[in-house]
Amino acid sequence: MNKLKSTLLILAFIIGLFSSCQKENNGNEGPDTPGVTEQIPSIDEYMPERLLHLFDSLNVLHRGDTPPTIEGNFVAESLYRLIIDKVPESPYIILHGSELAPYYFEFDEVENSKIKVTLKSPIGEPQSIGYYCTYSNSDSTYYRIKDNIAHFTDDPIAPSYFKSSRFKADDFRHAYVIGKGDYFTLYYYEIRENYHNYLPLIAVIVSGKMSVDSEGNPIIEDFWYGVETMKYYAEDQSVNTLIQYGYCPMPGDIIIHNSTSPIVSGSYNE
Repeated sequence: MNKLKSTLLILAFIIGLFSSCQKENNGNEGPDTPGVTEQIPSIDEYMPERLLHLFDSLNVLHRGDTPPTIEGNFVAESLYRLIIDKVPESPYIILHGSELAPYYFEFDEVENSKIKVTLKSPIGEPQSIGYYCTYSNSDSTYYRIKDNIAHFTDDPIAPSYFKSSRFKADDFRHAYVIGKGDYFTLYYYEIRENYHNYLPLIAVIVSGKMSVDSEGNPIIEDFWYGVETMKYYAEDQSVNTLIQYGYCPMPGDIIIHNSTSPIVSGSYNE
């Protein structure tokens, strides 16, 4: 009987100790662990290194797991081409300066750090060098990602995430948002269905500060929009000739735009 009592006491002690450890671990996780219900690809592994470096050097890469709410429609009347960073062998010809055509950004369906991003711009004939290689004939959004571009995983320019076992094809079909307080950063990939159907794959980073104007309407201050051409899914091999003569960006070429005034609320007017 005494032996049975001793065994029961030992078991009770072990159970109590295990329960105490669980409570202690849960307590440590509480204030220090972000309240994220679904893991998203790390921006440092998911996006191209040179594009990330440029945003970091401008101090406009806003990290964190508490981004502001950025749902809504916004219009930029013009964006200034501030930085053009080409790979050494690129013959791409494009100048710094303003792009006057308005850009319409739609942000919605935010859920677990995923967000739907739609970019709209006026449709028309090419207006400048490079226009018909990277601009869309229609709405440009990450929904244009197609199943067959999983082949990007084998491309030398692909970031490390796409070559890891963590990559899932579905990851490529989303845009992600990070940030803290009023500051945010979006990152995603898109394919643009453009004038000659060269289907360039574009890496995109967008950052800014959510604010309101004097009437309480949402605006985005300190707005940055950067793109890096990653790959062409060209049906017409003449794209190689256009790249050779400087009319299309070479994979690795980067253009970073900045808005000198806040991005204001506005909808696309066809």
